[in-house]
Order: sequence, then C-alpha cells, then structure tokens
Amino acid sequence: MQESKGKDKKSLFTAVDLPAVLAGRDRRAAKRRELLAEDGSCLLSVTLVMPGSVKATRLSRAFLREYCSYLRSQFRGQNLTLAREEALIDSAGDAYFFLFTSGTDPLFLKKFAITMEEEFDWARILDLDLYLSESEPLSRAGLQLPERRCLICKEEAHACSRSQCHSTSELQEKVRQFQTEGLLQLLPGRMQTAALAAALSELLVAPKPGLVTGCDTGSHADMDRFTYADSIAALAGYFQTAAKCGLQVALAGDPVLEDAAEKAGSDFIKKLSELKEAGLRAERQMLAATGGVNTQKGFIYLGGLLLAAAASLALDPPVFAVSFEAAGERALIQGWQREISRWALALQDIETSSPAAVETAGESIRRKYGISGVRGEAAGGMKSVFQLALPFYRALRKRAVAPNESAVVTLVLLLAATEDTTLIKRAGLQQAELIRKELAEFFHIMSQPEGLCPDQLPDDLNRGSRPAVSTDQLAADALSALCLNNIAAQETAVISYISLWSDYFRDKAYSAGGAADLLAICLLVLKLLADI
Repeated sequence: MQESKGKDKKSLFTAVDLPAVLAGRDRRAAKRRELLAEDGSCLLSVTLVMPGSVKATRLSRAFLREYCSYLRSQFRGQNLTLAREEALIDSAGDAYFFLFTSGTDPLFLKKFAITMEEEFDWARILDLDLYLSESEPLSRAGLQLPERRCLICKEEAHACSRSQCHSTSELQEKVRQFQTEGLLQLLPGRMQTAALAAALSELLVAPKPGLVTGCDTGSHADMDRFTYADSIAALAGYFQTAAKCGLQVALAGDPVLEDAAEKAGSDFIKKLSELKEAGLRAERQMLAATGGVNTQKGFIYLGGLLLAAAASLALDPPVFAVSFEAAGERALIQGWQREISRWALALQDIETSSPAAVETAGESIRRKYGISGVRGEAAGGMKSVFQLALPFYRALRKRAVAPNESAVVTLVLLLAATEDTTLIKRAGLQQAELIRKELAEFFHIMSQPEGLCPDQLPDDLNRGSRPAVSTDQLAADALSALCLNNIAAQETAVISYISLWSDYFRDKAYSAGGAADLLAICLLVLKLLADI
C-alpha cells in the first residue's frame, strides 16, 4: 500500500482553518479521480467524523489504520478483490481508499459497507462512501435506507448538525471515546488471532527435532497434538490481555490527555504488573488444560512481551496495520525491540523483588551455567528472532521454499544460534554445545560455493573438538546468498537431513523446546508484519 504524505509534518495534529479544510477536501477529491481513472470498478473511501478544527490526532490515525486493517480482512471474507489501496495522510483529514477490481457488484459492496458502518456502536464515527464516479457517492437515500444517527442522541445526524443540538466539545469527547473503544476492541483481537495462528503454525511444522508435530510426538511421551490444541485454546484470552495492557499504556501517554507523561509512567508499572499476573494465570490455565504438562511456557512469556510491546507503539507511526517500505519497517523493528527490552527488564525487576517460591528448570540452568534463556532473549530485544530468524525465513520464502520447509530450517538455525535450556536440561550442557556446533557446521558447509547437504549425521559429534562458532559467524554463513541458494536448490536433501536429527533427538529423548518457542515468536512477528 502506498501512503500519500502531507506537505508539512509539523502541521499534523494542530488546528486547521476553513481554507485548509477545503483544500483537504480538494486533495481527497483529486485522489478519488486518480484512482477511479485506473482499471477498477468502484472506489470505497473511508474517513472519520472529526468535529472541530483538529482533523487528525495520534489516536484518530491509529484507530483509522486499525479499522482499515479489519475492513481489509472483511473484504477477503466476502471475496471482494482489491485492485489497489492507498492512504492519504493529511492534517485536514486522513482518508483510506480501496479500489475494487472490475466486475465488483457496487450494490452488494454498498450494502456491505452499510453493514460495516452499523456493526459496532463506535463505527458511527466512520464514513464509508462508495464512488462509481467522482461526481457523487452511492448514497443510503438512493437505496431507500434511513440516514445515519447522531453520535450522541438517536436523531438523524444531519438534523442534529443543522440544529446544533450538541456542542463541539461534547462531540469531540464522544469521538475520542468511540475511537478508544474501537481501538481497544480491534487491535487486541487482531493480535490475539495472530498469536493463536502462530502457535498452531509452529505445532504443524514438521519435521522438528524432538518436538510434537501434527503427526509425531517427538521425544515427549506426555503430550501430543491434542495436548497442544487444548493448551493453545486455553491461552486465547491471555494474548488479548497482553495486547490490551500495551495499548492502554499507549493511550495513557497520548499527549491529548493532561499530565500524559506522568500518567504514562504510572500506567506502565500498573500494566506491567497486570501482564505479570496475566502470564502466571495463563501458565495455570495451560497446566489445567494439559493435565500438568508444560507445553508452551516459553511462548507465554515471550509472546506476552512481544504483543504488549507492539501494542504500546500503536499510536506511533508506522503501525502494524499497513504494508511498509524497507526503511519504515527497519525503524519499526528497532523501536519494537527497544520496547520489548524495556518491558522485559522492568518485568525482571518486579520478579527479582518477589522471587518465586519454587525454582524453575530455566532458573536452575541460569544459576548453574549463567545461561539467561528466554529472559535474556527478551531483555536483548529478541535479537535472534528479528536479526536472524526473520530475515532467514523471508529469504527462503523469496526463493520459493514452502512455508513449512522454511520454518523447519529456521528452527534448526535458531537451535544452532541459541542456548536452548530445554535441550540443556535433557542432554546436558556439553552435549547441547556439541549439537550446536554440528548444526552451525551445516550452515557453514551450505555457505560454500560447492556446498552439499550432508546425507547422514556424524558418528561422533565430538570429532576434532572443534571450537564453538560465534553467533556473528553463524549469521554471516546462514544469511549469505550462497547458503540460502544452496538450501533452496537442495530443499529435499536438507529436509531429509533435518529428519535425521529428528530421529536422533527422539532416540536420545532430547527436545528443542526453546528453539520451538522462538520459532513461534518468529511466525507471530511475520503475521503482525503480514508477510507469512
């Protein structure tokens, strides 16, 4: 999607006079003419009711973008095909435009748009206007449908406007209320859906060393795909709560509010505590659903932080509801990682002040070996996900490697790059390090000009006592064009090689649970960035 920028960024969120409002109206009309001149049948314009002289705010922009993300998914559900979409970002009033392909039934589309306008009470602040030509939109009156109601009372909106029944300040407050309600409903719901889909996707990825898949229990005699299905279903509400915690922090820091900075600081601590309690509750719900089996504790911790951090940025451009240019996405990811780290470190401070009564397996490994596990991963902004797994998976997909196979190799890369506490617990630190070295060697071999995928595992993982491969060297090997090209060209052999590791892990009762959690986080990031 393209975004048409306003001329002066400093003018955003400030009052605009009547000539500026009229000029903004002209810009929207020009954009409609431009889009209708393309190969499309009809154009849907989405704008906001914004009483008063301020026509755009951080809240209104976040709400409109999130709603249009929701609307886009609804179009897919109705088999309505878009030819193009574009956002016009303008201090005199933002607008989204959806151009539909030739053959779209305008009457069906208009009726569907009316359904969308009436779906939620807060949707009354949205105008969804359908144009077949630039001159006139297809109106409700033309379909013999009643006019829309006032934002505050039940009278017709036009009648209320003419009689000035309500003050501008009353209308503005109602609009802010509706924008907040809509954002609190849509964004956590979307993030919840993404988290559940990512968890299910990770489960279905196969083969995976020692892990449960849709057709294999791996090294786990106490769980199978049905255990995971129960676990994922039990966690649904938690993911929505985590996103809502982050969004409420963002809303508390909105400069429209008085004492926003002070309120944001106190709200952050409050919501952080709520996130911690929600995470502990989610763990109990998981154990209750699985009969005491730990299926996804790492994903609960990492996923909650990832969503809370993402939602806390919802009022800051760019947002998680549009496509990005490369530079825009890089800035978003950098900000996202900083926010993840902020939430993770603050959460660690809370946990340090009130340690758990019983030491977990991860805490025991951390104490014995100084390995930080998922907490260190989160405190570092989930670097192995954003700087390694994400670009690696995307690069394989660009080379036409299927999603499942791309995820399989990405999992192995994460296992090579990170100290998996699940593997350490089952295999011991020394054996886990030997496995990491061997997997790192695989990516090094594949990064060579004539690199051929091994067709068997080594007889002795300790051969030659090779030194550990640095994370930087592993990343350089794995992300090199040669490695990626060789993996794509030898995809069948690579998956067969990873299947050998799955057999080896099953025979040894090893498991790569930590890498699996990170793969699920990578798939969640991809879903939030909408390119999986």
